[in-house]
Amino acid sequence: MLFLTRLFIAMKISLFEKLLRLIRPRLTPSGLLNAFQQEHPALEEQFFQRARTAGIPRGLRWVHCDWLPEKKLLQDKTTGQICLLVSINISFEAIEGGDMEDVAAVSLIRDACAVFQMTASGWQASGRTLFNMNPAEAMQKLGGSYAPYPPR
Repeated sequence: MLFLTRLFIAMKISLFEKLLRLIRPRLTPSGLLNAFQQEHPALEEQFFQRARTAGIPRGLRWVHCDWLPEKKLLQDKTTGQICLLVSINISFEAIEGGDMEDVAAVSLIRDACAVFQMTASGWQASGRTLFNMNPAEAMQKLGGSYAPYPPR
């Protein structure tokens, strides 16, 4: 009996997750962007913490991230997952004793895209960063795997 109860609960949870996946992708682009804006301060912090602990680029420490207004919604052509690319400017400093310590270009501000994914629980930041491009350029480079959202 306990086994059947657990199985029933697992089936209900699985069904609920599938329903969420069906509903979330149907959100309008404005609804998705509004949801992002409402969570933006927490997502900014989540992104920055995850990105700076990733150790990329090697030998540099993340100092500051300026959030710019340009944003692009994409959808993975294989999985259907919705992603958001947000334009950012990043400032770094060299890690003491590292390979980059004497490189003059370290202090230059870098253009990049912060990548966010829509999950069943809302927007999430993995810390993934696309360096040296803005969202429009990233969309062109990712065109083989991602399509603009909503699909046309």
